[in-house]
Amino acid sequence: MNYLYEYSDILNEPYEAFEFDTAANEFPVRSHFHRYVEMLCMTEGSMFVSVNEKEYFVDEGDVMLFFGGDVHAMYASSMRSARFMGIKFDANRLTVNSSYTPRLSTMLAAARGQGARIIFGPDENVRYGIEKYFSSCAAELKGRGLGYDVKVHADLCRLLVCLLRIWQAEGIDFSDVSDYISADELSLQNILEYIDLHVDENLKVAELAKRCGMSYSHFAKSFRELYGRSCKEHLEILRIDKAVEMLKFTEYSLNAISSELGFADCSHFIRVFRKHKGVTPGSIRQERT
Repeated sequence: MNYLYEYSDILNEPYEAFEFDTAANEFPVRSHFHRYVEMLCMTEGSMFVSVNEKEYFVDEGDVMLFFGGDVHAMYASSMRSARFMGIKFDANRLTVNSSYTPRLSTMLAAARGQGARIIFGPDENVRYGIEKYFSSCAAELKGRGLGYDVKVHADLCRLLVCLLRIWQAEGIDFSDVSDYISADELSLQNILEYIDLHVDENLKVAELAKRCGMSYSHFAKSFRELYGRSCKEHLEILRIDKAVEMLKFTEYSLNAISSELGFADCSHFIRVFRKHKGVTPGSIRQERT
């Protein structure tokens, strides 16, 4: 089973910057998710990006953000190669000593819960100088000179403040943001990895709630507030994304895939697949030929 959860050592490596060339690196980038926040800045060409099964066209100059836990993948939009810069970071490390400003990680969670947009155009990139923060972080993390971590911390804070102000201007409300993180939220952050490891089993939301020490209703409400979708939807997204990869890269039959991914039967698998993808599993398999 090719799991979607991407492990990262955010305790020892809270920041990472990279450059990606679709002609030189393994591409497309298969569906995955992780705990840290990731941002991309498209420097050349374009590509399609899927985030929680919503499709985006990312063109040259665009900037895109993935919240922690977002299931995302990247695909070619043309025969031309594309290049982008990327930053990954643990938002919990971006703290400031101020009694007036909530933690940036808390404000990110509030923005996500209110459906804040995650793609920003070239005009915003230029106006706020977003690309320069990517370049600065990459240079600092590569050179690792004296105080590089302080410089990266400052650049990431300034970058996120740009996004927060854009969101605020568009109506995202940060007035009731609290820095308090409950034990329930910590449990929910940890349950994603458990779900990914056991997604091929017949997981029940009630059982997951019990594992977190929460009632079904409280677990369901808290999960949706934290991740912007229900736990049932998250389970289906993971299973369907895994199914797409198995259809594209293995010779497993539909019956075998449905069984491997914990669906009740093949009919149930086809029905859920069509609901999420708008096509049948068979049509995905035929795209290979």
